[in-house]
Amino acid sequence: MVALNKTWPLLLAGAVLSQPIHAGGILKIGVSDSDAPPIVVLTPDNQNLASGLIKELGDALAGELGMKAQYVVIARKRVESTIETGKVNIVCNANPEWYGNATRLGWTREFYPQIERVLSLKGVPDIHQADEMVGKRIGTIRGYSYPTLEHLWAVGRTTRVDEPRLDLLVKSLQKKLTDLAISSELEIAWWAKTNPDEARQFKQHPLTVTYMPTMCAVAPQSHISTDRLNQGIDAMRRSGKLKSILKSYSWQAE
Repeated sequence: MVALNKTWPLLLAGAVLSQPIHAGGILKIGVSDSDAPPIVVLTPDNQNLASGLIKELGDALAGELGMKAQYVVIARKRVESTIETGKVNIVCNANPEWYGNATRLGWTREFYPQIERVLSLKGVPDIHQADEMVGKRIGTIRGYSYPTLEHLWAVGRTTRVDEPRLDLLVKSLQKKLTDLAISSELEIAWWAKTNPDEARQFKQHPLTVTYMPTMCAVAPQSHISTDRLNQGIDAMRRSGKLKSILKSYSWQAE
């Protein structure tokens, strides 16, 4: 009995040390395989999340909740069913307007915005209003909608030049095949950081073409409530952590 009593504290200490550091459990975060860098950066086999904005935000949010983030890569066409059936707790980089089953899901407050702005070569005067683009050839991504500019194209006051990818929009500007381009702030920042010398040729303009708030869709039966997730987002905002992460994904031409 004496030996057992001496051993018991050690066994108890070992049991405590063996408990997971993240006692709050796992926060399962769904990631669409169609989301582009820098929002999502997948491993070469496209099976796992390697890095990117969603990973940094997800890790930080889970940390605020005392949890550990676990990422599940999902084919775009299965995102809605995956979150609705609770195979993941949340999917961020989301907006109710993009989901056919939005009313069956929970929604956090805005996490961060996706903003599209005007890009040009340096030397072009600052553009503050859409009408200042009259007579210009504007590079756009094929299939994308730009409601604030539709009136210009409808009456032929500007020319829309479609390209399939951002890098081709950039090349079109460089070759002066277009005068302006519409680009996502996040995507142009990613391109600029990987092409710093070329990026010095360009500038972003003050005009915001589109502003789309993104948030986290919450599974109907998630053990993490929308209110608790909002508390985590608020804590990130108050501490400056959210601002710091977003700033690291921004770019301003030199």
